[in-house]
Amino acid sequence: MFFRAFGIPTTVQVTFWLTCLLLGRGQLMGPHKFNFLIWTVVVFVSILVHELGHAFAMRRYRLDPEIQLYFLGGLTAAHGLHRLTRPQRIFVSAAGPLAGFVLGGIALLVALYAPLPDVQPDSPPTHIALEYGLGSLIWVNIGWGAINLLPILPLDGGHILEDILGPKRIKATAAISITIAVTLAVLALRTSFFGFGGPWTAMIFGLAAFQSYRRYQAAADAVSHARPAPKAPKPDEAPMSPAHQSQLARAKEALADDRYDEAATLAELVLSEQPVRAARIEALHVVGWAHLLQGRVEQAERVLKAIHRETEPDLAFLGALLFHREELDKAREVFEKARAAGDDRKEIVGPLIQILIGQGEIARAAAIALDVVDALSDEDARQMATIAFEHEAYRWAARLRQEVFTRTEDPEDAYAAARALALQGDLAGALSLLRRAAAAGYSDAARVWSDKALEALRSDEAGEIEALFPRSPITPPGKS
Repeated sequence: MFFRAFGIPTTVQVTFWLTCLLLGRGQLMGPHKFNFLIWTVVVFVSILVHELGHAFAMRRYRLDPEIQLYFLGGLTAAHGLHRLTRPQRIFVSAAGPLAGFVLGGIALLVALYAPLPDVQPDSPPTHIALEYGLGSLIWVNIGWGAINLLPILPLDGGHILEDILGPKRIKATAAISITIAVTLAVLALRTSFFGFGGPWTAMIFGLAAFQSYRRYQAAADAVSHARPAPKAPKPDEAPMSPAHQSQLARAKEALADDRYDEAATLAELVLSEQPVRAARIEALHVVGWAHLLQGRVEQAERVLKAIHRETEPDLAFLGALLFHREELDKAREVFEKARAAGDDRKEIVGPLIQILIGQGEIARAAAIALDVVDALSDEDARQMATIAFEHEAYRWAARLRQEVFTRTEDPEDAYAAARALALQGDLAGALSLLRRAAAAGYSDAARVWSDKALEALRSDEAGEIEALFPRSPITPPGKS
């Protein structure tokens, strides 16, 4: 199931509905079976609101979020040219529970102060459904929200603790997470709480404890399995086994889907089996990326040392590590070297563009973005065009917008390109793009006649523009 929530791509997997069934199965066995449908709607809306909280916080930092709802919850991943600071990551992590608290708080106020009917066992189904729906909204958003803020990985509270303590203290974060998760799992086996039921709650916290243990193990010895296999006759010339190829492919897929812990676990399992050299190198890079993309720079550096013992590291990984260490000049040198060799992967181009923007080389950043525009999302290309426009690199802004218009035929892109060319002084090109905007459906004549960026064009081509975008009769002739 796919849809857009406030313009944000949202995917709902089948396993999400399975979770609703598992958690709400008691309603199917009760006297009011229609409450199961209410429960499913409440869980869907509440988790979506939670993920939208993360997504809107990401948008605040000019990232492009995507939402997935799946078994046991949801995930909001972000794409864009910007890297978040630790305080920004804390804000993004906290925004999900806070959004749920707002929704739950509204439901609580309605339950406390609205003139609701008094519900009895023989009350009409609508009254029973209303009471159950409000109660579920309050519990799911406030109760679950509070649980989600516990300092347990991979809950939001665990990520907040991780960012507060910093990448050098990931072992402490994982140890705290393990202690709390195991304690709650044991308590869950002895009693029923949190509105779930003992075994179910124990399983959830048990899984969290296991994931936290994996994080602790990786932090304690990120490359403990990276030692070369015992020497044999030309072992490194042997081909990679199909099993390792498959497992590393799954690890890379998990890495691409932002499932970093899963990616690291799969790669570490390959390393533990004394693979051939090619498999060791691939697995080490996956582990390194998994650490780096979660801000664990120290662990990533240890993996880099292990890679150096095998071969030269992938320039994208080396540059990204330098970028995270804020050694920007060195990172730029590495990325430029990679591009000179024809490597235009997003892991190379994205941070290089960020560095160039930070160093004020806007035109060069826009030129690189134009070189790889086919690999950029429409929003990333527009974002780069906006930055170029704001820094008066008008020709690059226009070319980027034209490329996006070619893909989308969105008249706004043609209009934005026309504005940039007009300011560049290319009035013929600007007029041509205005024609294309009009042909694509652009019709905001008032904007055309008042836009300062088009002032020179209106002076030279007033008749042509009048034919494309007739002025309102109430607009005095010549007024702009």
